Amino acid sequence: QQRAMIAMAIACEPKLLIADEPTTALDVTVERQILRLIARLQKERHMAMLFITHDLALVAEVADTVVVMRDGEVREQGSVRKIFEAPEDPYTRALLACRPTLARRARRLPVIEDFLSGPPPRAPERSRGLRGDEEIVLEVRRLAKSFYFREGLFGRREFKALRDASFRVARGRTLGVVGESGSGKTTLALTLLRLHPASGGEVLFDGEELLSLPPQAAMRYKRRMQIVFQNPYASLNPRFPAGEILVEPMHIHGIGAGAAERGALARELLEKVGLPQSSFFKYPHEFSGGQRQRIAIARCLTMKPDLLICDEAVSALDVSVQAQLLNLLQDLQDEYGMSYIFISHDLAVVKYMADEVIVMSGGEIVETAGSDELYSNPRHPYTKQLLSAMPSGRRGAETHSP
Repeated sequence: QQRAMIAMAIACEPKLLIADEPTTALDVTVERQILRLIARLQKERHMAMLFITHDLALVAEVADTVVVMRDGEVREQGSVRKIFEAPEDPYTRALLACRPTLARRARRLPVIEDFLSGPPPRAPERSRGLRGDEEIVLEVRRLAKSFYFREGLFGRREFKALRDASFRVARGRTLGVVGESGSGKTTLALTLLRLHPASGGEVLFDGEELLSLPPQAAMRYKRRMQIVFQNPYASLNPRFPAGEILVEPMHIHGIGAGAAERGALARELLEKVGLPQSSFFKYPHEFSGGQRQRIAIARCLTMKPDLLICDEAVSALDVSVQAQLLNLLQDLQDEYGMSYIFISHDLAVVKYMADEVIVMSGGEIVETAGSDELYSNPRHPYTKQLLSAMPSGRRGAETHSP
């Protein structure tokens, strides 16, 4: 779809192409294809480009000069080298520091407020990995999902979106899921939660098999397993204000003694995810995509679930808001012992969050390894391809090759 939009934009042979987040929410391999396409078109047509993005690694790779904006004003501008090697404005320094890196896993990511009174002290590192003796909260055995399409008058064609997926999630730990678009990541999440009927396999939650439970018996697990959906524009009821979106699940599951207590909890959660209490009465169309995603996360947190599935939960957010939410997820995991299945195309964020990572391709799990081991010593060719497609953060990288 994004490539079709690029074709529409260049059909009139413009002198200036404005690319507003052209690769947001795309996996690294498709992102690389689009960047190559834009670079080739730019070279062939001698076209100028205004590239708008919150991905700082991409800025370093594709831009000649950089403008840093906040609250409608330009805070700093200059060459790529100047901005990335010697930033002058505290906001620029904060943006560069908020981004997770593959080299180091800080216990907390810095946020904008940390830089208002000068550079914050270096945060200690957070250890990641599994010990082998932890309690298993979720075990998935040979999970499969097929979709069927009509073919001819009486025939049908099977598409295997998920094939024999097996993994375990320990209590209080995070399993990262990576892979390109169409690899089966979202299908895996929806099948786990019975939002898609499984074609085969088992899902054991605290030792009880969920897929065979009748709907009424499965209700008690809906509170304990929650999901933040990928698309913040489709996952919120447009007829409900944010407060009602948060209060409704509490009312259904009997959380809180009454409307006043539930309203107070909803306001507290809005503040926790970085939204003012005035958001309580605003409707989804009054928020940006990133703000909607924060409301979706707050809605899940009303349940205080044992397992939270984050399906591209931070992909639409700028690095500062992303850092706030990643810190929040870490704090909640430390406080409540929650387990996460963290699905993302952002490999740096996955390494920061995950103890263990599974790599999916064509509906199959092709590699499973600890977070540090996978990134330092990938074994499967597809994993190596994903890691090599990550933005390098260097001007003149592969993006600009013909």
